[in-house]
Amino acid sequence: MLQTTRHSSISEFSVWTPLVLAILRIASALLLIDQGLNTLLHFPQAGVPDGLDAAVGAIEVVGGVLIAVGLYTRVAALAAAAEIAMAYGALDRPDTSILFGVIFFYLVFAGPGMWSLDGRIHQPDVRPPDVRPEVPRNGGGAGRSLATVHREPARLPGTEVSGDAQD
Repeated sequence: MLQTTRHSSISEFSVWTPLVLAILRIASALLLIDQGLNTLLHFPQAGVPDGLDAAVGAIEVVGGVLIAVGLYTRVAALAAAAEIAMAYGALDRPDTSILFGVIFFYLVFAGPGMWSLDGRIHQPDVRPPDVRPEVPRNGGGAGRSLATVHREPARLPGTEVSGDAQD
C-alpha cells in the first residue's frame, strides 16, 4: 500500500535534493544568460552597449553558461552574485534581481550538485574494491574444506593478548 504524504517523513524528500538543486541551478543560469544577452544586445532596440553594459552582459552570459553546465560553479556563482548586487544599483535593475543574487550566493555554498560537470569531474570512485577470495595459507588442496581456514578468534574491545600468549 502506498503511503500518503501525511504519514511520510521529511527525510524521504531528501532523495529529490540533487534533482531540485540541478533544476534551480540550471533554470537560474538560463535566466541569467537571457538577462545578459538582453543587456549586450539591447533587445528590443538595437545598438552598441556602453562599457558598463558590455562588462555586465559578458559576466552574465559567461557566468550563466558556466553555472548551467556546472563547471567552476562556485566561482561563477560568486562572480554572478557580486555582479548582480552591483548592477542592481548601478544599472537600476528591478527588485527581482535581488532574488538572483541570493540564489547564486546560495550556490556558492551548496555547490553544483551531482548533476554537473564539476560533480562528474570530482566524483569519488564508487566501484567496489578489488575483492579477492581468501586463500588458505597451506595451499588449500581439493580435499580440504573451508572450515580448515585459520581465523582469529573474536576479542572484546579493550582486551589485549600479551606477547607470551600470541602464537
